[in-house]
Parts: sequence; structure tokens; C-alpha cells
Amino acid sequence: MALDCGKAPLNTVSENTNGTDATAGAWPWQASLHLSFVDGHVCGGTLITNQWILTAAHCLQKHISCAWVVYLGRQSQNGANKYEVKRSVSEIIIHPQYNDTTLDNDIALVKLQSPVTFSDHIRPICLASNSSQFYNPASCWVTGWGT
Repeated sequence: MALDCGKAPLNTVSENTNGTDATAGAWPWQASLHLSFVDGHVCGGTLITNQWILTAAHCLQKHISCAWVVYLGRQSQNGANKYEVKRSVSEIIIHPQYNDTTLDNDIALVKLQSPVTFSDHIRPICLASNSSQFYNPASCWVTGWGT
């Protein structure tokens, strides 16, 4: 799986998009988390394996796993998404030292009820290892449906 991570074969972005819509498959690890009793997107996440999503703990702390649904392969929050898949959530793991006042350790894992199949529109991101080095300046992208 490590060879598949971090590759977005459909991504044509080469510069700052300033909040413009991405093309389908541009960010194949982007997840959209929805509560089953709320209409619409609640939080974003990142696919890290075929069955795990990395997200913020503050999104999940007050809700049980069966209340969540995850969409992958989604380009837009409006209308049809030809390549998306939907998964129920079977488990939520919130960082044991998460502090909801300071937001220290604001990280959580979400386990999908069943694995997803990787495609050009659904792929995992690569996670940094303990020995990874980041240089200044380093380019990065922020993706999602928030502000």
C-alpha cells in the first residue's frame, strides 16, 4: 500500500487555487464526515488506509460511531458525485490526551465498517515517518469544504 499512498493521478493543480473547486479525483484521500441525523457535511478527514480516516477529535467527541457516515471520492457537497462511496463507521479512537478546551492533541481515527477499494478517485495519503524531515520553505496544500 505504501506505493499507492500520496499519488493523485487526476490532480492537475500546479499553483494556489485560492479557494476554487478542485477537479474530480484531485485529492483522492479527502473524506467528508456526516452525522446520520444532520443534513450535510460536518467535518473533513483524510484516508490513511483502506479502512481508516484521520480527522480532528473536536469533530467526534460528542457522538458515537454509529451516528457517522463517511463519503470518499466526493468532489462536491452539492449534487451527484459519480465516483463517491459511502461507508458507515464502526469505531472512533480519540487521542487519550485530547483537551477540548485548549484543543491540544486534536486528532482522532475513524474506522470504516468495511474497506474501500482504491481507484484514481479514492487513494490514501502518505503519513510522515519518525525520520521524516521538513524543509523551510516547504510547499503544502490545505483541502476540504470548510472556511
